[in-house]
Amino acid sequence: MNLLLLILGLLGLWGGTELAVRQALRLAASLGLSPMFVGLTILAIGTDLPELVLSIEAGIQRLGGLETSGLVIGNAIGSSLGQIGFALGVAGLIGYVTLGRRQAWRDGVMLLGSIAIFFLLGWDGKFTRIDGGILITVYLIYFATTIRREQHGKPEHNSVATAHGLKTGGLCLVGFLIVAASSHLAILSAVALAEEWGIAQTFIGIVLMGIGTSLPELAVSVNAALKKEGALSVGNILGSNIFDMLMAPGAAALIAGIDVQSRAMFAIDLAALLVISVLALYFFRKRKGLQKPEALALVIAYTAYIALRTLWAGA
Repeated sequence: MNLLLLILGLLGLWGGTELAVRQALRLAASLGLSPMFVGLTILAIGTDLPELVLSIEAGIQRLGGLETSGLVIGNAIGSSLGQIGFALGVAGLIGYVTLGRRQAWRDGVMLLGSIAIFFLLGWDGKFTRIDGGILITVYLIYFATTIRREQHGKPEHNSVATAHGLKTGGLCLVGFLIVAASSHLAILSAVALAEEWGIAQTFIGIVLMGIGTSLPELAVSVNAALKKEGALSVGNILGSNIFDMLMAPGAAALIAGIDVQSRAMFAIDLAALLVISVLALYFFRKRKGLQKPEALALVIAYTAYIALRTLWAGA
């Protein structure tokens, strides 16, 4: 029953996010924003609603006495792995995905830096409220810098967008409410499932919740690749991973702090994320972008790690 409730919660997260992101993209299109910017910011934040709301809910539950630290850390790492390995790899297998060298260097450095900051703050075995504030501050600085980089003219007045603004906002709100309710269900069922099966919360977060909360990024990236919007697909993945490493765990830590269940596994999980991230960025340094053999390599690397991680399900 707990597994069924977890699946229902994850499906609710996916459905609510799809609704909210679809409406947000309509507004973004009317403003004439670039695909890369939309991917790094609007889509990244929109598709990361499950991770953010799950982290906030987990922090609130921890304040109430329910230990949820493993879910927060596992979901942050697992979702990032699912996005950079599986979602990006599948998108590359389906369509042409590329990224300019300048963008790969600029946003790639930020991605690797966010992993490093997350590791350094958590290596002492816990994320304090101060650490949570640091993670959030770093992300906000990155977000502000990304906005300043975006160069576009003033959009023309769009009467259609104005007329439907309230409707779009209302549908976004409905999507957010679905995400909030689904996250509550997913958190409680995941904690119960970990206790029932006798496995670590971190494993549940990395495998089950990580894959589940990566579904919105997978859907958006594949759709973008099919429409030959490679920058939108890559921007969504990079932006989502940066968000997952900084904003989502930062919110939970700011609310109630986070404990690292196993520093050894914490280091191993982050090392796997770092290796796959470096591999993906290396592929993008070539002019031809992400080729199908390279995309397959990302999927295989992700699948191999998840298979190996099951050997340490209790850690």
